[in-house]
Amino acid sequence: MFKNFGTVFKFTFRNQVTQKSYKGLTLGVGIFLFAVPIIVLLLVSLSAKNKADKVLESCGADKIYVVDEAGDVSDFSIFKTVNGEGYADITYEKAATVDEALNAIQSAGEKKSFVLNVTKDENGELTAGIILPNDSSIEAKTAKHYYDAIDKMDMMFVVTIRGITLDDMTEVLKNISTDGFDVSGWKNGTSLYADEKKANEANNDRILDAFSLVITMLACVFMYIVVMTYGTSITKNIVMEKTSKLMDTLLISVKPEALVFGKLLGVLLAGLLQFFLWIALLVGGVIVGVILSDKIFPNANASLVVFLKSLGSLNLFEPGPVLLAFVVLIFGIVLYSSLSAFAGAISNTLQQATSNQGIFTMILIISYFLVIIKGVDINAAPEWLFIVPFTSPMILPTGLMLGKVSVTTAALGIGIIVVLSIVVVIVAGHAYKAMALYKGTDANLKKAFKIMSMK
Repeated sequence: MFKNFGTVFKFTFRNQVTQKSYKGLTLGVGIFLFAVPIIVLLLVSLSAKNKADKVLESCGADKIYVVDEAGDVSDFSIFKTVNGEGYADITYEKAATVDEALNAIQSAGEKKSFVLNVTKDENGELTAGIILPNDSSIEAKTAKHYYDAIDKMDMMFVVTIRGITLDDMTEVLKNISTDGFDVSGWKNGTSLYADEKKANEANNDRILDAFSLVITMLACVFMYIVVMTYGTSITKNIVMEKTSKLMDTLLISVKPEALVFGKLLGVLLAGLLQFFLWIALLVGGVIVGVILSDKIFPNANASLVVFLKSLGSLNLFEPGPVLLAFVVLIFGIVLYSSLSAFAGAISNTLQQATSNQGIFTMILIISYFLVIIKGVDINAAPEWLFIVPFTSPMILPTGLMLGKVSVTTAALGIGIIVVLSIVVVIVAGHAYKAMALYKGTDANLKKAFKIMSMK
C-alpha cells in the first residue's frame, strides 16, 4: 500500500527545504525571535534598575507646616522614610489655617519652610498644594520635588491624611501567617504543609491555574497557525501532478496512498522543522536574556525576569509529560494535515482545492472555539474534549503537563488521533485514484464519495 513512499517523501522534503524563500524566511524569523526576548528583558531590567536606583531630589525644606482641610492628619513623620536627600530630616508641624502657618514661618524667620495645604473637593478627590512664603529661600522648582515624594508614597500619603497613625499602619502592613489542616491535624496541630514540598504545592496552585490557561491558548494558537499555514501547501502539492499531466506515470510507479502520505509528511516535516527551530531560538533568546539581565543588572529584580526564573520550581517541564504533550501535538497536526491532503486528493485544480479545503478548515475553527469556550479552565473541562480527535490536540497537552488527565484518557485520546490519521490518509489515497480520470468541473466531497462507492 505504501510502496515507494520513501521516494515521494524525500523528493517533496528536499524540494521544500532547498527553496531560497524557505531558507530566507527561516533565517530571518529565527534571528528576530532570538533577539527580541533578549532586548525586551534587558530593557525591562534596565527600567527596573533605574526605578530602584532613583533617589528623590531635595525639596529644600527643613520644616513643613501641614494644613489639613480634608481630615485629621495624625502623623506626617512617616514621610521621613522616603528615600531622598534631606527628607528624613524634615520636621512636620500642624497648623489650623494657611494664614496661621505663614504667620508662624514669618515670626520664626524661617527661610527654609513652606506650607502643605491638603484639600478635598465635593467628589472626595484630594489635592496637595505647596505654598511658599514671600521671603522663602526655596525656589519653586526645588519645592516641586516634594510632589515626587507624594507620588512615590501615594498610598501612604492618602492613609496618613485619613488619620491612620504610624502604629496602626504598622499593624495593617504586618503579614498574616497561613496554614492548612485536615480534621485530625486540626485537633493535634499537625499542618498539611509541614514539609517543604507540600508548602510549595500550595503556593504554586494559583500560578498553575493561570499557567494552564497560557499552555492551552498556546497549543490552540500553535495548532491553528501550523495547520492553516502548511495545510494549504499540502493541498497544492497533492493536486499539482493532476495539472501537470504526470498523474498517469505516478499511479503506475507509486501507490496512491504512498503518494498522498509521502507528500503530506514531506511538506509537514519541512514546516515543523522550520517552526520548531523558531521555537528553540525563541526559548534560547529568553534563556540568554534572563542570564544577561542577571549579569548586567544583578539587583534590578524585574518582575518579568523573576517570573521566568521561577518557572523551574513549578515542575511543569518534566521530560515524560512534555514528551507525551509533544507527541499529541505532532499527531494532531498530522490529523489535520491529512484532511488537507484529502482536500487535494478529491480536487483536480487549485481552484477546486481551495474550495474543498474550506470544508475542512471549518472543522479546525469549530474545534478551536470549542476548546476556548469549554477548556480554558482545565479543572472544569469536560472529558470529551480530551478524547474527540479534533479538540484533543489543543487541550490534551495541557492536561498531560499539569497531570489533569488520567492515563486511560490520554491513551484513548492519542490512539484515536493516530488511527483516524491513518484512516484519512488511506481514504485520501483511494480518493486520489478514484478522481484520477475525473474531468468534471465540480470535483467536490460529494462527487468524490459517489465515484469511490462505484469502484
